[in-house]
Amino acid sequence: MGADEKLLNIKQAARLLNVSEISLRRWTDRGALSCLRLGARRERRFKEEDLRAFMQKQPATRPAHLAAKEHLFIEGLTVEQGSHLCALYETDLGRIKLSVPFLADGLRADETCVLVAGPDAAEAILGELRKGRADLSQDVAEGRLILSQGEPTGPMLYDFLERTFLAVTHAGGRRIRVAGDMAASLRRGMTVADMMAFEVQYDQFLAARYPVVSLCQYDARQFSGVGILQALKCHRDTFRFPLARFLS
Repeated sequence: MGADEKLLNIKQAARLLNVSEISLRRWTDRGALSCLRLGARRERRFKEEDLRAFMQKQPATRPAHLAAKEHLFIEGLTVEQGSHLCALYETDLGRIKLSVPFLADGLRADETCVLVAGPDAAEAILGELRKGRADLSQDVAEGRLILSQGEPTGPMLYDFLERTFLAVTHAGGRRIRVAGDMAASLRRGMTVADMMAFEVQYDQFLAARYPVVSLCQYDARQFSGVGILQALKCHRDTFRFPLARFLS
């Protein structure tokens, strides 16, 4: 390394590549991306040339703004890929009314759909989907519908979704829908503060980089008024549409 070659810390490297620090840590831990470890705390330092060479090998993860964005349709609404939406419900039926049409439209359009929900909620949602789609089990088996019960921490949920998006796009998928019932992770131990930090990271990095439309559902019975307000602030795309469309 030349004496005048500047090393970037993890925050600077993440900003350069427009990815999260979580992604950089995972890539270096598994040896996919080179870094130096300095000092007693073994802090990561990166060469800019290594970062640029790494990203040139990752065509599927280039920022979405480098290509023309496509649009998806949600019950008559035209929604741009990258949209990160918040929906609120106060009954179990309300949760179904929001998530089922969103996922059903995606499956009919041959889009990859991801459902993050607890066991009871998932059973109810899948039961409704089966009424209009007899081959739903085949959708799950062949990866058109991906299921998760949520994660106990924000970084774990972020990691699951990023790995899922990478796999879908590397396999040639061009459109992804995510329906996330955020109460699922709350029940698994995720704090509201951790959840909001996840939402910010997701909005800034994953939603912006992948061909995905995301519908994060919040149960008004499980979250405080402050929690609901924080969630809405993390989903600014919601306010481009009539808010009543996302209330049930």
